[in-house]
Amino acid sequence: MISIEALRGRPVFQIAFVVRDFEAALARYDSVLGAGPFRCFTFGSHMHERAEYRGEPTEFSANLALNDSAPQFELIQPLSGRGAHQEWLDTKGEGFHHVGVIVESVETTTAEMNAAGYDTIMAGSGFGRDGDGSYAYYDTAADLGFVVEAVVPPAAMPELDFVWPRQ
Repeated sequence: MISIEALRGRPVFQIAFVVRDFEAALARYDSVLGAGPFRCFTFGSHMHERAEYRGEPTEFSANLALNDSAPQFELIQPLSGRGAHQEWLDTKGEGFHHVGVIVESVETTTAEMNAAGYDTIMAGSGFGRDGDGSYAYYDTAADLGFVVEAVVPPAAMPELDFVWPRQ
């Protein structure tokens, strides 16, 4: 097995779950885990410079919720188009999807992951408020049971749709 140096020693900053019903999931994760409040966005290719699914350009949208715990919880409800989250929901159902790791370079991480036999499921860049930020999801499910996401966070996330619980 090849060691992925780009990930070595980097903590998991995010644990993500794919859900079918966004509002119900927000309430459920808050009730059981005390996970709220959540910052909620409509996330999609419309806010990216580049968005790819399995090596091809993609158009997608999803409801996305982030909290401020450490590690952060992320809830994702696919809304339209092809992408890693809809694929997981279709093949494995609702629940735990990926862990996120902040890396120095998504490109370097992708080269190492691909060389180790982990295909890139989905990748994107330019989604931050200032056109920065990048990520890639790698198909590690056969070895780990979940997906790994490499992230270079943007300086600022896009504008919020709302904060849950709604005031």
